[in-house]
Parts: sequence; C-alpha cells; structure tokens
Amino acid sequence: MYKIIIIISIQLSFIFSQNVDELFSTANKYYNESKYEEAIQIYEKIIERDVFSEDLYLNLGNAYFQNLENGSARWSYEMGLKLNPRNPDLRNNNNVNKNYIENYIEVPKNSIIDFINLFFQSLSLNQFILINSIIILITSLSFFIKKVFKINVFDRLFIVFVMISFIFVSITFIKNLWDHNNNFAIIIKQESVVYSAPFLNQAIEKSVFYSGNKVKVIQQTESWIEVSSFDGRKGWIQAQDVRNLN
Repeated sequence: MYKIIIIISIQLSFIFSQNVDELFSTANKYYNESKYEEAIQIYEKIIERDVFSEDLYLNLGNAYFQNLENGSARWSYEMGLKLNPRNPDLRNNNNVNKNYIENYIEVPKNSIIDFINLFFQSLSLNQFILINSIIILITSLSFFIKKVFKINVFDRLFIVFVMISFIFVSITFIKNLWDHNNNFAIIIKQESVVYSAPFLNQAIEKSVFYSGNKVKVIQQTESWIEVSSFDGRKGWIQAQDVRNLN
C-alpha cells in the first residue's frame, strides 16, 4: 500500500510538472505572438499554483511592460529579484520600466541605510542560508580533522570558522528581521487615492499614488492598507490597489 501511494505521488508530481511546463511554453508562444494579455493570464495561473522562478517573473514582467501595465511589471521584476537579486535581466528591465512610471518617487539618499539595503539586497535569504550551511559544513570538517589527525593548525582554523559561522548566522538572522520589518508593496492601480483613515470619504482624501510606485506597508486590514512612501507621505489606500512584495 505504501509503495502504491509513493508511485501515485510521483506520477501526480510528474503530471503537475508537465502541465506547468506546457503552460509556460504556451504563455511564451502567446508573448512571441504579441498576445500579451493571454500570456499574462497563463503566467499568473502558474504563480497561482505556487510555482515561482526568475524566468517566470521576468517573462511576466516583460508581458506586463509590453501591455503598458508598468505597476504590475515592476511588481513582477521585483518579485524575481527577491529570488535572485543579482539577475542582470531582471535588474536592467526593472530600471528601464521605472522610466515609464508616472511621478516616480525616488528613494531618498542616506549613506548608512543605502549601504545596509545594498548589502541585504545583494543576496536572497535562501542564498544567505546556503552560505551559512557551507560555512557550518567547513567548520564541522575542520573539527573532525582536528580531533582525528591532531593537527595543530586545525585548532586555529576551527576557532576562525566558528567565529565566521557565528557572524554569518547573526547576519542571516538580521537579514530575516530586516525583510520582515521592511514589507513593501507596488501600486498597480493607475491612481490610488490616499486617505487619512480607512474609509471612502472625499473629506479625508490626502493625495494620490500613481501606478508603479513602491510603498512601505505599515499595517493592513482585509480591505485597507496603511502605507508610507519614500517622499514622506503616509495614509490609507485600498488593498486592491497594490500587490505585496512577499
């Protein structure tokens, strides 16, 4: 019975993978034929299946860009960059897309925060974890060699690697906290009205955010999100106006 369950699971995963590959190929075909809306629909179906990849987000972003949906294009590019911040195509296309964003809000210059952001955005959390795993493995090997072969030089190496491992574990922990406390979203509606409270009332309208701009999420309810922007504005917008970068 146990073997039958395993066989069925393998077959289902194969069929699922095959379907995703077929969907991706079909979406790419639509994109190459300049049928961007059809391509977008299929790329989004793949994401709904909890399948994510750099290529998927890159192609989806390109389709949104060609369809003149710059807000959704930026969301897709930046989701891809969360998987691999060093992907040159995602970075380049995201920068090009920003040139088409109306009233683009520039990130204010702050040398310390810029340096922290640059450092933490240089690698994804999974890449930080991978580096930690490699360092811990090397540390374990040095400890094993030290104990078995009694080589003095490995005493010092073991201590060095323990310190390095501690530093990188701490950095990874801080990276996780940084990402958790810096939750951003992209405006996807052409014009999103900012209110001073989570109510639809013209009397409390404050300003407007335009599609493609990034805002920081402070708190949210089912229908509303309190956000702040890099230019100092703060208020409530409707949840349907944004897509979260998480």
